[in-house]
Amino acid sequence: MNFVTRALALACFCSVLLPLAHAQPAQQADFIVAVVNSEPITNSEVRAEVQRVSTKLAQQRQTVPPADVLRREVLERLINDRAQLQVARETGIRVDDAFVDQAEQSVARQNQVDVNELRRRLALDGVSVAAFRAQLRDQQMLSRLHEREVEARIRITEQDIDRYLHQKVRNTFKQPIHCLHRPMVCA
Repeated sequence: MNFVTRALALACFCSVLLPLAHAQPAQQADFIVAVVNSEPITNSEVRAEVQRVSTKLAQQRQTVPPADVLRREVLERLINDRAQLQVARETGIRVDDAFVDQAEQSVARQNQVDVNELRRRLALDGVSVAAFRAQLRDQQMLSRLHEREVEARIRITEQDIDRYLHQKVRNTFKQPIHCLHRPMVCA
């Protein structure tokens, strides 16, 4: 091999290795861990939620379960939530921006801060405003879905109301009535 060929080969080799030398630490690859009706749940979603739950439990001074148990529980909850959100969307449940604004203000009040301070704290925790608002929207959609499911199962008939009122009246008169007699002065 002549000198030019060697120099060219060395230059190519160095051009490949130089970016690797300055590369950032390796990050864990993202991959799909579950699919819910063609909607994927990624490893990064599970890791982020595990981190959030671990931090929350630690702040509340509760015991954090072993990593494998926590990961399995978080994944199960993500799968259930994703499936229920799909049902909510399919049945026409919607949450408008005005409601999300109110929910965001409510969270800020509960934390005794204004919305801007809440957003600043979220950013410090690595949570974007868009992600937080999406989470509020999803929580409300799930809540509305659960309400709809409960309402569909509850059937109160006129007979049930009459029975309740009759029993309430009967129980009221079973209790002794205590009266204080005081002389009244009439002028």
